Amino acid sequence: MAHKAFTKKTMRLALERSGLKCEAVGKMYGLANGSRCNAPLSYGVEFDHIILDANSHDNSLDNCAAVCIKCHKHKTAKHDIPMAAKTVRQQDKHLGVKSPRRKPIQSQGFPKYAKTAKGSTKSLPPRLMFQERQNG
Repeated sequence: MAHKAFTKKTMRLALERSGLKCEAVGKMYGLANGSRCNAPLSYGVEFDHIILDANSHDNSLDNCAAVCIKCHKHKTAKHDIPMAAKTVRQQDKHLGVKSPRRKPIQSQGFPKYAKTAKGSTKSLPPRLMFQERQNG
């Protein structure tokens, strides 16, 4: 499903509500439980769906957080992408969607040789290390 962005009005209201400070709170954003980032948003602001857009489809102000780029990257990589993948896996399982069966590689294989009995092969004569040369 396509990602829907917040409206300009919603983004303005979220930015006003934040007081130009990052609104990221808690472990989801890589912070300690209950602590807020409060980084100044003058370096860059991104508007995050608090509850994943793929799951909620909620673009209201209540689901919008004005966060700094660092916090948004952390939440996207560590929470949103894995959660979206899990949602797709669960939906596929519920609907019975499976990957196509993979066949093992079919090859001719190595040629088969008859095995020789141990001791039946002649060993090579010992190699002479020093030989006298014949001048001639």
